Amino acid sequence: MKVIKPIWIVVVLSFFTSTFFNQLNLNNLPNERLRENETVRTNDDLSYLRPAIHLYQNGIWKDEIKGDLSYFLRPPGYGAIYYIALVINPNRPLLVLKIIQVLLFSISVYCLYFIALSFLAHKKSALIVSIIYGLTPLASNFLFYTLTEGVTPALFIFYLFFLLKAKNQSQPKNKFLYLTLSASIFASLFIIRPVLGIFIGLIPLTVFLSYDVIKHKIIYSVLFILLGYSCMGLWQYRNYKLTNHYIGLHPIYYADNNAIYRPTFQEFWNFTLGWAEDGSTVHTYMLPFWENTIKGDTSKVYINNIIEHFPLYVQKYFGKQRLTDVLTNYQKSILYQKQFYDRNETLPLTKINIETTTVLQLKQLVSEFKKEFWFTYYISSPIKVYTKMAFHSNLSLYIFQKTYRGNFFMESLRWFSFLIHSASFMSILLILLRIKKIKPIHYSIYLFTFFYLFYLSFFQRGIEERYTLPIFSVLLISFSNMIYVLIGYFAQRRINSKKH
Repeated sequence: MKVIKPIWIVVVLSFFTSTFFNQLNLNNLPNERLRENETVRTNDDLSYLRPAIHLYQNGIWKDEIKGDLSYFLRPPGYGAIYYIALVINPNRPLLVLKIIQVLLFSISVYCLYFIALSFLAHKKSALIVSIIYGLTPLASNFLFYTLTEGVTPALFIFYLFFLLKAKNQSQPKNKFLYLTLSASIFASLFIIRPVLGIFIGLIPLTVFLSYDVIKHKIIYSVLFILLGYSCMGLWQYRNYKLTNHYIGLHPIYYADNNAIYRPTFQEFWNFTLGWAEDGSTVHTYMLPFWENTIKGDTSKVYINNIIEHFPLYVQKYFGKQRLTDVLTNYQKSILYQKQFYDRNETLPLTKINIETTTVLQLKQLVSEFKKEFWFTYYISSPIKVYTKMAFHSNLSLYIFQKTYRGNFFMESLRWFSFLIHSASFMSILLILLRIKKIKPIHYSIYLFTFFYLFYLSFFQRGIEERYTLPIFSVLLISFSNMIYVLIGYFAQRRINSKKH
């Protein structure tokens, strides 16, 4: 009788445990937080789902909002998966979507085992990585959400899996096949979550490490990069044909948007990111400011409320009067917007004078902040963001935060998850110091993972917990790698001490 490999047991258990935790979470959520009793309702999810519904019903990829923005508010990758779910079962597409997401997660656990084995060269260690990733709730929190994080962690693992397969192939045909698969998966990953586009660099690096002839290195690098960018390229071309100009990867601040997400809000956000203000905190005072102004209420109480949320050193340096003047102009720009808002019309694509003035004033605040508080902007704020990303349990589900909070087993799981998650984020900083003792392909994966975390910490700053989920698998491997190094180090010390 053939013995079942342990990794297959982990894969099957991953399917059931991830389903159990997420279904238990649904059962404990208030009804108003559920979407069709199938998934968790969020502020963002409808913008992913509506274009697919519109395509299914009317044959056009389009959101329900007005203006050109409705054609490209979100990249179509995740919505395309929902469209497939609609085709399979029009009556319960969210159920199909959940099944797809859980299946992708479970299969990714299998692939993760071989990725970890490639890095660690130790079967038990690779299996432990797969068990922690697959059987604990650390990586499966978003499988019953309709957000990109329901699929991007699995797709990222598939991407790395086929890259490493390509690197280890001796047959040219097989190498080409696996590189094609990897680049194709990256194309899907990029059109689902554009910020992950930074990992395209792993493709030419793998090619250069896999081929000996310079001509092949160059030709295949260009070929597979083009394949990796193909879906996004087609999407950008389509948007250009609609608008006659380049839209970009994140068009939420597009000129005709008749909501809070205007260029003024974008620049105000940049100002608060100087001291790494939490995004949810910004919304607590900016939403009332915008919502009341758009109704015609120009009371200074909303402006004062914003300023009071600024750090004292910011208030002192810029002065309350100057900050009030800038925010008063911001208020005037919203009042200009109000005339279009009341008529349920989009804003003009041409520049709006009062909005341009406000944006320039906000840009000046940002510029001065960088010069006067350079240490805060360039050093302490990125570190603050990184610590926010690292030091938490990653157990975001309602059952962990509310239902079972305080329960002994829950708190034990929380501490276990906190230690694993935090140590994984710290390990990536240490593992990069071992440049001469790690294979180039493995070091490249670690390095690009660090680049991604650096981008989130230094440039994006306004991060949410879910943004780091796609790369958690690599962080977990780096943590295991560090443990492996430490065990070897102390073992060698014991041997040396016995010799003396």
